[in-house]
Amino acid sequence: MRKIIVDIDNTLWDLAPVLYEELKKFNPELPSPSHWYHWDFWRGYISERVLYGVLRDIHLKQDTFAPYPDAEPFLAHLKEEGFYIIIASHREKGTFDATRKWLMINDLSFNEVHLSYDKTVLFNKCWAIVDDSPVTLEKARVAGIVRVGLKNPWNEKEKHPLFANLVEVLNYLQSQCTSNS
Repeated sequence: MRKIIVDIDNTLWDLAPVLYEELKKFNPELPSPSHWYHWDFWRGYISERVLYGVLRDIHLKQDTFAPYPDAEPFLAHLKEEGFYIIIASHREKGTFDATRKWLMINDLSFNEVHLSYDKTVLFNKCWAIVDDSPVTLEKARVAGIVRVGLKNPWNEKEKHPLFANLVEVLNYLQSQCTSNS
């Protein structure tokens, strides 16, 4: 059974606009997500403590946000194809229950939930990762696993397979299954 790692934020749901609205309460000068050209877009606008506090608050109320429309069929198709799905997110361990609840109420298929600040611990024996982080995608490239993600301002200049939606991501993954069989 092939294992696949699937990120949550900006992969299964649109975190960026929610994060922006919360962060600009701390600094109205923060640029909008369409101008987040770097992974560390927040530096110089807010502190790391504020960023992680806001993210934790958002993740604790995860069930109030809808996934992307393609998320449920995307994960269901991976499951039907026999993939072992590890939902992985850079989240605090204390948000585990809220994260799992969100996956369940939105009927999002998964086998395992992994919350940590280092997804590379999952790379061993994994076939692929779906993520938006240019840092994580680069680590996957170096590790030699299939990597793909949704295109965003903070990753679009990177040399990774990036697409507009999860349907296109699924098509790419299917092409990689065929070429790696």
